[in-house]
Amino acid sequence: MNKRRNILEILDSTVRWTGIPARVVGDMTDGPSVDRKHQPLRWSPIWTIASSSTLFFLCLIWPSVLLTSLGTVVAALAPGIHMNGPLGKPSLKDDEREAALRKDSFLFCFALLALFNCFGQLVLMGLALLQNWQLAHFVFVAASAFMLNLTLFWCLPTLYASWRMRELPGE
Repeated sequence: MNKRRNILEILDSTVRWTGIPARVVGDMTDGPSVDRKHQPLRWSPIWTIASSSTLFFLCLIWPSVLLTSLGTVVAALAPGIHMNGPLGKPSLKDDEREAALRKDSFLFCFALLALFNCFGQLVLMGLALLQNWQLAHFVFVAASAFMLNLTLFWCLPTLYASWRMRELPGE
């Protein structure tokens, strides 16, 4: 039986034949895909922040070149986490949902960093005065705090965006 179709049905089947609708759906979903580079990273930023924080607190107790160099290695891994996360692509390619997520994640990061640094400076100055730190001890602690700040700057937006990212339905 030859079913008669109207012009819109013919056009719809022609567009489906090209495969473009399937590509658009594949690009819009947050599901795992072979060609999708910027995936939500939920656990690697947590481990990086935890190890950098641990190294910072160890440097407060026992400053050494080894701890500062380990903090440098951890801080060097953080940009790679950011570039492979959901915010790693250029912001010009963002749609409205991704732009709002990018804005919220950086505002969260900057607010938390401002809070940590305002109170952290007071605490470090108090510790330096109370424990009578030598200059070398203070320099190691300041370098470790800088490495922790770098790690937080690169990992917090990725962590926030990865946990707040919603998946779109497949079809």
